[in-house]
Amino acid sequence: MIMVRHALFGLGLLVVFTSPTKSAVVPANIPSSPNVLIPCSAVITAPLAVSDYYAIEMVPTKRVPGTGLATGKGSVRFARSPFGVAVSTRGSYVYDLSLSIDRIKPPRSGVYTAWASSPNLDEIVRLGVLDADTVTSGRVDWNKFLVLVTLEPSTEVTNRWLGPVVMRGMSRSGMMHTLAGHGPYENEPCLKYGFK
Repeated sequence: MIMVRHALFGLGLLVVFTSPTKSAVVPANIPSSPNVLIPCSAVITAPLAVSDYYAIEMVPTKRVPGTGLATGKGSVRFARSPFGVAVSTRGSYVYDLSLSIDRIKPPRSGVYTAWASSPNLDEIVRLGVLDADTVTSGRVDWNKFLVLVTLEPSTEVTNRWLGPVVMRGMSRSGMMHTLAGHGPYENEPCLKYGFK
């Protein structure tokens, strides 16, 4: 009886170890030779295309002459990484943010500068000065954030803005928590704050 059990066990091991197994699927455009090194991003990538859903609508504050008719849009995409998705040391996704402003008049003095901030304004990152095409870009690593354009007296790099806020916008994830038009603020119009 013991011999039969050992024979059946051995036969079972033979079947398990000799049955064909499925190999990993590699895209057709990737060389299959083990001697060819390929970057990780060629196999695994995060979505890098710009999505209109996550676009940040920039709203003018109408407090600076020549900016009342301005429109703008912030494009958010995942930052490139050899690991597929870039994350900060805090574990938040890292985003590349491109900002484009239209229909804004050049300032009489000073420069338009873009900033990103955490929702409660305790952390601020200077994205850069808008160029001649009123475009700039930078990198943020917050889940929820604000985007601001200010009129600064010069191109000098500072930790905080000094001039008036010209335009502002909010990341899509931050919009879920605004109370304008809800609860005790039901009579407060959302459009007053730039929300639709």
